[in-house]
Amino acid sequence: MRVVPFDERFDTSTFECLDEHLTAYLKEGRAVRDLNSGQAAVFLLVDAAGRVLGYYTLSAASVDRKAHFTNSQGKQFGYPQVAVTLLGRVAVHRELKGQGVGTDLIVHALKQAARASETVASYAVILDAKNERVAAIYARLGFVPFKDQPLKMFLPMATIRQLE
Repeated sequence: MRVVPFDERFDTSTFECLDEHLTAYLKEGRAVRDLNSGQAAVFLLVDAAGRVLGYYTLSAASVDRKAHFTNSQGKQFGYPQVAVTLLGRVAVHRELKGQGVGTDLIVHALKQAARASETVASYAVILDAKNERVAAIYARLGFVPFKDQPLKMFLPMATIRQLE
């Protein structure tokens, strides 16, 4: 398996994850729309036959320093908005559930975001965990919640760069 930028030549027809909205995003053309409009970069996990087994999206974003960070976290920023990278969607084929593929895909996304931040500055990767179970998965990877929203989490690029 390998991770590649989205390309319509890869077969999305058999992709099924446990979340119907994440499946539909890929299979119903929303990923293509977001890619073409510049709203998201989409990366695919594909096998040797070109079947899509997972994907993630990254987008540029910003968050309000005072609203989201504690005083000690936010005092390092000189501007009211903090540049970040949004990890918008992560999905893995249902057949791969429980095999660690999702975590590997997230780590790939983090490293991709860190490489991009060398060209276009970004303080952290942020995400919206849909529930506490998902938030716990991200917490194990080092993500911490924003002060005002426990399911909205961030991981600084400095921490990501230390991942092996």
